[in-house]
Amino acid sequence: MTLSHTSAVVFVHGILGFSSIQLLGKEIQYFRALKTSLHDYPVPIHFPALPATGTIQQRAEALAGYLAKIPEQQIHLIAHSMGGLDSRHVICHFDPKYRIQTLTTLATPHRGSPLAEWFINKPGVIPVLGRRLASPGLYELTPEACTQFNIRNPDRPDVTYQSYAGVRTAAEMPILFRPWSSMLEQEAGENDSQVPKTSAIWGDFQESLRADHLELVGWSLGRSNSTTNRPFDHIAFYHNLLKRLIR
Repeated sequence: MTLSHTSAVVFVHGILGFSSIQLLGKEIQYFRALKTSLHDYPVPIHFPALPATGTIQQRAEALAGYLAKIPEQQIHLIAHSMGGLDSRHVICHFDPKYRIQTLTTLATPHRGSPLAEWFINKPGVIPVLGRRLASPGLYELTPEACTQFNIRNPDRPDVTYQSYAGVRTAAEMPILFRPWSSMLEQEAGENDSQVPKTSAIWGDFQESLRADHLELVGWSLGRSNSTTNRPFDHIAFYHNLLKRLIR
């Protein structure tokens, strides 16, 4: 994969995400501090804002509208979580000029997540709150919904698809994530607290990263621990990823 002066890189956020927000006078970026870190890269870097809790269709339409305004003829997408599904939908249905060259997904639930089913079906304060905060997009992240999505959105043969998964044991997770991680481990094996590794694998699987779901975009809710490599060095990871794309 090669980037040139006619290329652009676009980072796509997940559900409940944003490009950047102002909080107490400070800019908070979904991909934490990455925009600043990549300001001197030789190709344009974009961080579009999609409807935070929208459906895949709604989010894909917003992404396609953003891409239509980018002048570069070759586009490389790097997507976290649900953003990978939005990107696949754009590639399949909203890229008539075949500008998108590659898609790299991180912790995308390509085959859905049992955690989405848990939030949808379980009683209790946390599941109800999750349903209210994340609907309607949440309903499109179940295994059943993603099975149908995959049928309707086949890979395009001219696009390179590659993926990464986040993996930590429940013991390495922040306290908030441990119940979810344990549940997913029992039902689907290794996971990042929200997405099973088996679901994150799509196209050319690169590797498992020792990181939970939020660490992959630079947000660690646990204490720093050199033994468990917390926090995950997301800045170094994305710099290395871009070096491989740019070579």
